[in-house]
Amino acid sequence: MTEARTSSAGVFHGVSAKLSTDFSTAMKIKPERIERLSDQLLKAYCSKELIVLKAQETQVRAKIKNTLTQNFLEEEAIEEEARKILTAHAGQVREAGEMDHYKMFLLIKQKLAQKRGFIL
Repeated sequence: MTEARTSSAGVFHGVSAKLSTDFSTAMKIKPERIERLSDQLLKAYCSKELIVLKAQETQVRAKIKNTLTQNFLEEEAIEEEARKILTAHAGQVREAGEMDHYKMFLLIKQKLAQKRGFIL
């Protein structure tokens, strides 16, 4: 909730609103979905002859699953860091007042991802 006091001039002072950072763009994906996605990727790549397996199919599928899982976890870590940065600068964001908090979150997330070499 936003609490504010106004002076006789109608200017807001002492805004103690907590900046909303309770949003996420990462896909909270269940292990079953990752398993299914791994199967689909492997089948699609093999059927289009984009890959030639040099290891057993189960090993390749496990590697794909691990890679997808790590990717989602890394994106979640980037989002968490973006939330912390946004919260730490909440006063400045409120003062500017022009930018949507979600857009600010996405911008910070994009910059962090770029800095880490992570493709969103």
